[in-house]
Amino acid sequence: MIYITRREHFSSSHKLENPKLSKKQNEEMFGKCSNFHGHNYYIEVTLKGNPDKDSSYVMDLKLLKKIIFEEIIEKVDHKYLNDVDLFRKVIPTTENMAIIFWDLLAKRLKQYNVKLHSVKLYETEKNFVEYKGEK
Repeated sequence: MIYITRREHFSSSHKLENPKLSKKQNEEMFGKCSNFHGHNYYIEVTLKGNPDKDSSYVMDLKLLKKIIFEEIIEKVDHKYLNDVDLFRKVIPTTENMAIIFWDLLAKRLKQYNVKLHSVKLYETEKNFVEYKGEK
């Protein structure tokens, strides 16, 4: 089994706010993040599989790049995440974003002879989440 990873970048803004809570409760729960702010995110998508006998690729990374752009980057880059359809029913935390991105990619990758291993989403240089499909 071989693991391959593609890393991409996007910039988005959001605010963390639970509509069921008061402004004060949101400020207490989310701190500064309850205000409008933005991040320069990095996403790492890791696939696992066996190299193809003809190409020796697990998957052509140009194709993986295309899929990441179509399923994720085009939908979130330079957007206010709270207004993006993908996040209308959830708070756009990095955790929720990683789960949604996993679901989008897993659905799209089913047609290829690979398995999605993980989605890592870096919100800052020091803060990231990793999701491996376990719910």
